[in-house]
Amino acid sequence: LEVHQIELEIQNEELVLAKEQLELSFQKHIDLKESMPKEELLLASETRYRRLFESAKDGILILEAETGMITDVNPFLIEMLGYSVDQFLNKAIWKIGFFKDIVANQDNFLELRQKEYVRYDDLPLETANGTKISVEVISNVYLVVNKEVIQFNIRDITTRKKKERALRISETHLRTLVQSFPDLIWLKDPDGVY
Repeated sequence: LEVHQIELEIQNEELVLAKEQLELSFQKHIDLKESMPKEELLLASETRYRRLFESAKDGILILEAETGMITDVNPFLIEMLGYSVDQFLNKAIWKIGFFKDIVANQDNFLELRQKEYVRYDDLPLETANGTKISVEVISNVYLVVNKEVIQFNIRDITTRKKKERALRISETHLRTLVQSFPDLIWLKDPDGVY
């Protein structure tokens, strides 16, 4: 019991020391931030979020919520669909043919805007070269400098859908095979339990 008490005291001292070091590190970070001009802090924040937008492995579209006009598109969506930036920017989303299944018309867009969050699990999109892909789309409405914007996150799920289909076919074949045996088949786990 005495050895256990000593071990606990040592662990407690180590935790107190780690906490003090963490607090000191945090204070240095706060002091550094406070010493930076606000313009630098804003630029650093903008750069971080721009990098996040540009390096995302999902397609991202930003629209003006009031007009439905596309104001930004990330490189991943351009690469995924094979269209140029000019084919996206300053166009109403319902007027872009390859998004017809996501936002078919202005009424559909208004409904999306009112809901503020919409998720579509399996929609078809057509790339510039005519390839059909399956996508998952999530849209959110949020404020930027007192103006509503809508962000569409578009994920290519074509490979996942193909694998799911192959798995279903395989399961069907195996089930048919097992059901066609005249004798009973028992399954055991690794411990030999039925």
